[in-house]
Amino acid sequence: MGKAQVMTSSQPATKTSSDLRVPGLLAKWPMIGIIMVLIGSLIFGALAYNVWTKGPLLQWDVPLSGELHNEAVQEPPRIIELLTFGFFVGKELVQVIAIILGLYFLHKRFWTELAMLLVGLGGGAILWYFLIGIFNRPRPAAQMGIVVTDPSFPSGHVITAVLAYGLLAYLFVPKMPSLFWKWVVVIAALLTMLYIGFSRLFLGGHYLTDLLAGYGLGIAWAGLAYTLIERISMRRKTTRGK
Repeated sequence: MGKAQVMTSSQPATKTSSDLRVPGLLAKWPMIGIIMVLIGSLIFGALAYNVWTKGPLLQWDVPLSGELHNEAVQEPPRIIELLTFGFFVGKELVQVIAIILGLYFLHKRFWTELAMLLVGLGGGAILWYFLIGIFNRPRPAAQMGIVVTDPSFPSGHVITAVLAYGLLAYLFVPKMPSLFWKWVVVIAALLTMLYIGFSRLFLGGHYLTDLLAGYGLGIAWAGLAYTLIERISMRRKTTRGK
């Protein structure tokens, strides 16, 4: 009994078990990232082409926006407040999460994770700013809750939601103790992304195609940025190991 205790105490402590680090799946299987880029790019490309050429995919935007507005004005104030909160979940809450994660990664010197955070969210913001200037699409005529005047295509809230909450799920899923809780994290992240998009659609902040384009662009950029950073990090570690 005493010998067993001595042997256990002499073993090195496992530091990585509780650290919030990416699992490296995109580095091991880059095909996942490639598929994300292809699917996301196809979705965004098809919608962007229709917005640019006033194509047939836009035919449901205005009627759907009008129908949802008619429903929204009949909803009780608590429902409008709940959906308005989606604006903050997709912007201010993401900023708070990004600051907390950034400070944590700096403290731990987790440079790969910090690069994914900065390049993912920062690059997504730059893409959004560049694209809304190109398409310059006006928002729906009637907005409720928080009124925004920036161009609407693609949705910046949705892009940020995919990048931020997708990265959170990628970080936390490997830490979950069972398959059940892994699915809880994945479903919670997906529902959060959908909640943000639906809240912006229902309150007239965006057209449906704005949101779908945002999801597509977010998926594509996440697949590209996160996979490249993980691959570069893995190669550097392999080179140092040699």
